[in-house]
Amino acid sequence: MAVAMALVLSGTMVFAQKLIDLNTASEKELESLKGVGPATAKKIIAGRPYKSVDELSKAGLTAKQVEAIKPLVTVGAAAPAPAATGKPAAATVAPAKPATEAKPAKEAKPAKEAKPAEKASKAAAKLAPGQKVNINTATKEELDALPGIGPVKAQAIIDGRPYQKPEDIMKVKGIKEGEFKKIKDIIVVK
Repeated sequence: MAVAMALVLSGTMVFAQKLIDLNTASEKELESLKGVGPATAKKIIAGRPYKSVDELSKAGLTAKQVEAIKPLVTVGAAAPAPAATGKPAAATVAPAKPATEAKPAKEAKPAKEAKPAEKASKAAAKLAPGQKVNINTATKEELDALPGIGPVKAQAIIDGRPYQKPEDIMKVKGIKEGEFKKIKDIIVVK
């Protein structure tokens, strides 16, 4: 949600846009940014949390895209100290966001703690002995059932499609050789 505020500096009216927090913004809020469509908004959400705006490149955004939206966005928990010391106008906006951000983060943790039990039952129910998962066509739930793959990584796998070989999955943020070894025998590319 973009909100315009008018500031009067030495008789000149200046408009400032409320910065969008990359760690808490909805998909619709992210889509309101110039050059960010539904696919890019999903990539941004899948790559959370961010410590800096530059980390958007790890979510698959080009350097040009990152530079274009940099002045319009902020990063919640990691940004308050730099925003307060760097730009006085942003300091009035940034401190309010972490305070509201802290509550949802605390509420979200119990839900995440409940998921391992659900995930274990999903994995047992969906992956029969000898069953393989095609990473190019699997649903988010099927990918989530893989060992070490949660909903965020599952979405990142979907966003990174298509894959030429199973090893290509290591290009996904958070899936390195250790994670790959856990799933290499149960994934395929067709």
